[in-house]
Amino acid sequence: MIQEQEHIVTLVINQSIEMGEFGIQEAIQLFELYGLPYQQLFKSYFPINQFPKKYEITSQTLGNYPFVDVQLKDLDLIPKVLSRSILIHDILYTISRGNTIDELPKNLLPQAAHYFQNPNLSCKCDIITSYFKITQEKRVELIEYIFGEQGFNSQNTINLTEPDIFYYVIITKDQKYVVGCTLTNKKKKREKNFARNYELSNRIYLGPVSLAHDLAFLMANQAQVQENDFVFDPFAGTGSSLVACSHFGAICFGSEIDGNLMKGHCIGYINKKSTYLKDPNYQQVKPFINMNFHQYNLPIPNLIQSDVHLPTFNPKIDQFFDAIICDPPYGIRASIQQEGNEQDLQANRTAIYKRMFEVARKVLRKGGRLVYLYPLFKGMEKKVEKEEGFELIDFREQKMVEKRSRLLITMERL
Repeated sequence: MIQEQEHIVTLVINQSIEMGEFGIQEAIQLFELYGLPYQQLFKSYFPINQFPKKYEITSQTLGNYPFVDVQLKDLDLIPKVLSRSILIHDILYTISRGNTIDELPKNLLPQAAHYFQNPNLSCKCDIITSYFKITQEKRVELIEYIFGEQGFNSQNTINLTEPDIFYYVIITKDQKYVVGCTLTNKKKKREKNFARNYELSNRIYLGPVSLAHDLAFLMANQAQVQENDFVFDPFAGTGSSLVACSHFGAICFGSEIDGNLMKGHCIGYINKKSTYLKDPNYQQVKPFINMNFHQYNLPIPNLIQSDVHLPTFNPKIDQFFDAIICDPPYGIRASIQQEGNEQDLQANRTAIYKRMFEVARKVLRKGGRLVYLYPLFKGMEKKVEKEEGFELIDFREQKMVEKRSRLLITMERL
């Protein structure tokens, strides 16, 4: 890649209604994981003396979201971030921009000209929009004009399956143009969609409310889980969060009050649609939480049946864990569904979260992350209460149904 003092790159964030602004949250945490503070990442958007909190950086403050221009000194961060991101579709090296199409060739970075002049380089070109649609005919017309003789006059050969370089023309919501490219190892490009291998539709062992695979990976990224980190889920269920953390090399621990769920009795079940069942060694197997780790060739986590409300922790594990990641039950999980009015259910939820923080204060190390989901029901205010011993890092809302949503909250142990 081109080397210079500082580079402008464009994050292309997956804009999905169900994931809300989790992509901004993920970008902040992944770049910080690899050593780049968010103040440096977004310095072109805010005055340094008025920099907002992480959770105050939204699609409204980032201009042409989901296309986010950031500044990097080290381009080696790009493959590192992409290797584990869920909602960052791509990171493009910006080579030209303009208010009109005709300005693009004039504004081409001199260092990037050799890309277009190399006939031995194969390429693929595409148009990216977000706030409006263009026809396929118009898409082809734009590509031919921008990359043809009247534009960049590209000498590259076309390869639509495995090109050496991808060119993208971004049309922003204010009808301006940005041209970016990505030079990505072909094997790495295929590995970018690693999370698809973990989709619940193909997971062998499930429960009634197994945590979605993409949300589990987003939570692991919020916790900045790395190899050999010690991670704990006090509401492990069928192990979705621990599967994601194990993928990143963490050493995982979990507890679950419902032994039937872990052992495949009653509400835990084999997913008959899983291609894993084609293996004759597993066609007659009894359902069990460990199957999900066998399926992906991941280490088996350390699991116990335990009620998080009971003080069963050995003093030796005080400040032992690097991260706690969980989806606490809040009145909808089958095994603890309580009859009664909303006031009763709210009291139950309050007790569960209170105990979660008590456990976290005991077993989470200083600087460790607590990442959890918190339900919002109709009429509830979208806010996060202060908790003694913790600093709020970020929170974002995920819309679920008309009367219910939830917050993805990240806390850090002080």
